[in-house]
Amino acid sequence: MKKFYLFLVAAILISSCKVAEKEFRKGNYDEAIDICVKRLIKNPDNEEYILLLEEAFKRANGEEVATIKSLNTEGRPDRWEEIYMIYQSISRRQHKIEPLMPLYLGNLERDAVFDFVNVVDGIATAKKNAAAYWYADAKQKLATGDKYQARDAYNNLVKIKSFYATYQDTDKMLAAAKSLGTNEVVFVINDKSDKSLSSYVREKLYALEPGCTSGTWYQFMDHVQNDSIDYTVQLNVYFLEAYPEKVSTNRYEETKQVEDGFTYVYDDQGNMVKDSLGNAIKVPVYKTITATVTETWQEKVATVKGEVTYLDKNRKIMRSIPVQADGIFQNYYAVATGYYEALTQQSKAKLGGKPLPFPADDALTIDALESFERLMQNVMADYNDEYLNQ
Repeated sequence: MKKFYLFLVAAILISSCKVAEKEFRKGNYDEAIDICVKRLIKNPDNEEYILLLEEAFKRANGEEVATIKSLNTEGRPDRWEEIYMIYQSISRRQHKIEPLMPLYLGNLERDAVFDFVNVVDGIATAKKNAAAYWYADAKQKLATGDKYQARDAYNNLVKIKSFYATYQDTDKMLAAAKSLGTNEVVFVINDKSDKSLSSYVREKLYALEPGCTSGTWYQFMDHVQNDSIDYTVQLNVYFLEAYPEKVSTNRYEETKQVEDGFTYVYDDQGNMVKDSLGNAIKVPVYKTITATVTETWQEKVATVKGEVTYLDKNRKIMRSIPVQADGIFQNYYAVATGYYEALTQQSKAKLGGKPLPFPADDALTIDALESFERLMQNVMADYNDEYLNQ
């Protein structure tokens, strides 16, 4: 059993090493490094992994250092972010290997060689130069007064903030970029129902709230000059009505055989039959009893139908989404007449309740409007980003 276990372990190690070698040959040096590091943590004397790690590290760092030199030679300020990311990659790779050092190659009688790059200075320089480029670029884009240039400027300034908590007047420029790049949106409610509404219902209708009023690049405004409106969200209500009250009934009967006294048993000659003790034999008499169940349903519905419409700056419709909601009153009650004992358990469970007064048209319409508002807000939560962030 022990021999089998050792054989299994050896097979796993060989297989793992083959995977690392395969990644190495494909040029996936970091994948090969990860496999080697994982194995060397458990067995730091495995020379096959040490040699593979040494070569993979040399090639990975060598390629990235060469890329940094090439980018520096170009002298383009927009390359500093890329240089920064490469230095970060080198730093992560070196941190993986540091805890394992030194790694000794017994057969070669030497330590494995890992030429570490001084990333601290490189990262600091790249951060400084990248921030300077982003700042200058953001300032230039903001100066254009263009909305989309302002959004690019905002993204550059956010990247500066990821490097430095404070950097010149970045916070002030961020606010300016956000303001310039944000679309101004108005929310308008149009009653197109041709329905005479009470002041109570009308007030509720025009008090409906859009819910989601801001996004990455849009903001709903309370008061906006017509020439500055970027998008309009219209809530058009086409139908708003309470239907007549409805009462439905259903009646059904249930019967049951119950004992109702007794009678004596007589033979064919008309003599009373007696038992062995001389007592007259009696048999029960049954009768049928009946109960009637009356079920009543009360129902009244109010319905609101409309649509959420997105309009661009030129009042062109971009998208319309239908919305419909109901306010529903329902009540059920049941009574029984006749013999209660005739009812099944199922029918007995139905009994109870009482008739209720129907709600007024306005009250039920308000319920429908409240449901309508929630559905409208859900629609806007789904579509605002798509149509208002443009």
